[in-house]
Amino acid sequence: MEFIKLGSTNEKISKLGIGTWKLGSDKNSTIKIIKETLNTGINLVDTAQMYQNEEIVGEAIQDEDVFLATKVSPHNFHERDILRSCSESLHKLRIKTIDLYQLHWPNPSVKISETMRAMEKLVDEGKVRYIGVSNFSLSELEEAINSMKKYEIVSNQIEYSVLTRDIGDSLSEFCRKNKITLIAYSPLGSGKLFDEKYKEMFVLLKDIGNKYDKTPTQVALNWLLQKENLCAIPKFSSREHLLENLGSFNWKLKPNDIKKIDDFGQLKKPLSSMLNPVTKRMAPLWSNIMTRKEKKRINNNSEEKKEND
Repeated sequence: MEFIKLGSTNEKISKLGIGTWKLGSDKNSTIKIIKETLNTGINLVDTAQMYQNEEIVGEAIQDEDVFLATKVSPHNFHERDILRSCSESLHKLRIKTIDLYQLHWPNPSVKISETMRAMEKLVDEGKVRYIGVSNFSLSELEEAINSMKKYEIVSNQIEYSVLTRDIGDSLSEFCRKNKITLIAYSPLGSGKLFDEKYKEMFVLLKDIGNKYDKTPTQVALNWLLQKENLCAIPKFSSREHLLENLGSFNWKLKPNDIKKIDDFGQLKKPLSSMLNPVTKRMAPLWSNIMTRKEKKRINNNSEEKKEND
């Protein structure tokens, strides 16, 4: 297994991590595949409050050597909500400290200074080791960094694949210079790589793969994993996927084959480029709606606890 340093820390995380978005509908199989994947030497597991599978992930990582990353939902970016959300995630994950706590999406309806103050407080309290963000543009990342008083942002999780590359050279270069690790989610385009719409890319990857005796998936991941300052978190939903994903290591695409893929350019717009403009306009509205839902959920849980006591 190949590893990289996380940001400016001495922490080593595997170049390939476990993405858990949409995992958890079958609890037993999810736990089994996470454990099997960790047994290969992979140590990075990524989940989120929004995924609603932290309890399952927590059960899967018990007694395992793991670097655990999770994310707080944007409607919980006020200080007291972040502190509460972190405590809830710690409980669900059955751990005392979250290795990497990330802001899931930007939320312009909450001052970033308040949000980062809460994140730093969690580090002070020993509940979080490192702070990261997700889906932050260059300007949003710079604003978050400038709001920090004690600690550094060590990562930015972004959508990145052979289909989706709209992170921009400026963001990539900024992260490299400032030792902020890029964590690529949906590294296979959320399965879109196999859609008829992107057939030309698939055919190219297949043709290239034939020269190395590799599958299109393995070629796509190898292209990504050769990027500097980056790790990827594909979904490992079966043993077959696990073995295929592992086949992206221990070999390298030749420069001319990398160029063929590069020359295709972006084919699919990243989710952030579509959602961020909307969330910026609608942030106060959706944040208030989600906050009310969150309060209702907390009140319901409190009532249930009183009835059971």
